[in-house]
Amino acid sequence: MELKVSIWIFFIDIVLFIVIGYSALYALRRISRYGEPLNRFIVIVAVSMFTAAAGRALDIVDDFTGEVPIIISLEQILYFLSIIGIAYGLLSYISHVEKTILPIPANAAGNARLSPGGYLYTGEDTGDLVEFISSIDAPVLVITRSPWIYENIGEHVQTLWITPAIDRGIGPTKLHVIMESAVKFLRGGGRLIVVDCLEAFILYNDFTATFRFLSSLKDYAVEAKSTLLLVVIKGTIGEKELKILMREFTPVKSPKNLLKTSS
Repeated sequence: MELKVSIWIFFIDIVLFIVIGYSALYALRRISRYGEPLNRFIVIVAVSMFTAAAGRALDIVDDFTGEVPIIISLEQILYFLSIIGIAYGLLSYISHVEKTILPIPANAAGNARLSPGGYLYTGEDTGDLVEFISSIDAPVLVITRSPWIYENIGEHVQTLWITPAIDRGIGPTKLHVIMESAVKFLRGGGRLIVVDCLEAFILYNDFTATFRFLSSLKDYAVEAKSTLLLVVIKGTIGEKELKILMREFTPVKSPKNLLKTSS
């Protein structure tokens, strides 16, 4: 059979077929090796890549036959299906991963009576904070470096893990992502956001950026008629920074005092 295209075009078609075919086999060998949602994503990718490889095979065929209408139509259908499959698999996987990392909007206001605004708690009693959070009859989001402290408190409590190393959390420099997630939580009916990792934000960013982030978050909380509580252990930040925070956020001796200020 005579080659109908240039040798360069034929070479490109062969290389693409090998790459796509190898990728399909690579994904196929990893099916059932991992749990969901990764396994589902791998299955979708494998099927889509095999579909694309079939399209590349037809492309090699028409390098010799010329542009036969039925072959061209089949190629377009196969490419269309493969692109749709990969796009669907990728979006589905990202959506599932985000749900495991980012808090889901609460969509339930609850009955807790909390004054909207920003507050600052400088105590070191974690037990007092946990007891307070467990007593709140409303959706609570805790932005923390230690999510295990707040496990098994109740279904109304969600945590957002701030960590630079683990893929199940959000890096402390991703302030815009944290803000977006917190705002969605508030607009979904969240009543209380607790931030107990202020020192991590300052360490990985700087105080100015952190203060700007917290001030904006407070404004969103006020707009949603919700409460933002900062937890700061004395000695973890400088006196100057602490005074600036105390001008923006009302100090409280105990988290339980927030309930006493309810209207």
